[in-house]
Amino acid sequence: MRVALTALAAAAVAAVGAAALWWGTDGGRAFTSEAARRLDIAAAPRQLPDVGLIDRTGAHLRLSDYRGAPVVIEFVYASCPDICVALGSAFERLNTALPRRIPLVSISFDPADGPERLGWFADRHRAIAPRWRVAGVADNAERAALLATAEVVVIPDGAGGFVHNAGLYLVDAGSRLTAVFDPDDADDVVRALGRGGG
Repeated sequence: MRVALTALAAAAVAAVGAAALWWGTDGGRAFTSEAARRLDIAAAPRQLPDVGLIDRTGAHLRLSDYRGAPVVIEFVYASCPDICVALGSAFERLNTALPRRIPLVSISFDPADGPERLGWFADRHRAIAPRWRVAGVADNAERAALLATAEVVVIPDGAGGFVHNAGLYLVDAGSRLTAVFDPDDADDVVRALGRGGG
């Protein structure tokens, strides 16, 4: 009898654990918080705030200037030694693979990235405006609102840089964030836009 109760208790614990895993991983589809975030964005696209941008030349524009066509965005900082280099390389591939009507925007989240540093990042990746613009958000509150809406996590690393999540952000013609792809998934971005993903 005791063996049967132990087996029954073990089965109950396993069932509760399996249910918790199923619930906590969005039905087994997301095993990380980043994957869960991406699934949530795909299921419920988010309207991005209309932030003001300043590019490497000092020109002012707004995110709403891109309405009417899909756009691909990345969030970077100019002096980033690793993941932003991978993002820039992904944008270089997208610059070649996507139709010219689809703009690319590299948005710096580092308040210290002025025109000179933005220009350095643009030159490093051969970003030429207006097709591919490298810009910063001048207003601190607007920058914070944009990062919060897109769920971009930016944490100062104590050495002048940042720890941050990275992705290729697909924004539709109405300025809604509809999908986030890994930096090495540029081909998936091209396919998504080919299916009318913008």
